Amino acid sequence: MTKKPMNSLFLNYLLESDSNIEAKVKEWEESPSVSEKIDEISETVNEHLVFIKACWGEIGWCLPEWKKRDIKLNNVLADIKNNVSIDEIDNGLSDCFNERDIEALTILTQRNLSNSERNKLDLAFELYLKHEYFASAVLLAGLADSTSINQFLKTNPNAENVSQCWNCYGKVIQENFGGTYFSGEFPYNTSAQDNKRGVNTIKFFKSIKHDSCFDHKKDILIPLSFALLKFFDNSDWKDKQNGEIPSSINRHWLAHSMYDYDDITRADCIKLLCMLYQMIELYSML
Repeated sequence: MTKKPMNSLFLNYLLESDSNIEAKVKEWEESPSVSEKIDEISETVNEHLVFIKACWGEIGWCLPEWKKRDIKLNNVLADIKNNVSIDEIDNGLSDCFNERDIEALTILTQRNLSNSERNKLDLAFELYLKHEYFASAVLLAGLADSTSINQFLKTNPNAENVSQCWNCYGKVIQENFGGTYFSGEFPYNTSAQDNKRGVNTIKFFKSIKHDSCFDHKKDILIPLSFALLKFFDNSDWKDKQNGEIPSSINRHWLAHSMYDYDDITRADCIKLLCMLYQMIELYSML
């Protein structure tokens, strides 16, 4: 089956931001007092960075900071802008990971897992090494779900049952960062239909308050959120009948076994492992 084209929502935001910055640069340079423009410049650049990370999330990647040095990030962004196929981008990014990197990600992720979860991750890694990517992805996706559910229940032990893991993840983010570092509300209850969830996630991250003590968490939180936004995106089962699969790996398709066995690739497993690693890193700071 073939992948659907990526949603252009975030790319359109980014292209508009490119044009906006290009138009304003001359104005900033000619300003008699640059200090008077600092707030405007800071807000514009912050917004632009959110759009960049949203585009990365749209193709399902949230790279660990220590891995970014091996990857030409601007080249990938140029590929996204030039409508290079997601398969080609995925293959190029997955080639930047060798098996030692995958083993390191697995070990680092296990540090903050229970014994039961470590065993599942060990099995997912073993299956990955055997090129059993479908089975490995099912385990990794389940761990991403359970990690957010368990984190939410730590501070809400008597909460009503939450059926959606995007809901759990969003409530954890809202409880820990909303109001303090963001003036908006994380859209954990917003429908994914008609880009509502995507638009509201952008609004939440555009409301960021500049605080240097939050920078490290922010560097994980923003790309992770947009990658999970794509992971938990709505599904249209008619796509299956039309021979199409989501543009990036999708939780619903995995859970309902709608993928063909060969649809899941090495790149998909690496994406999921990066998501899980980043999620564990973020939750370990709370």
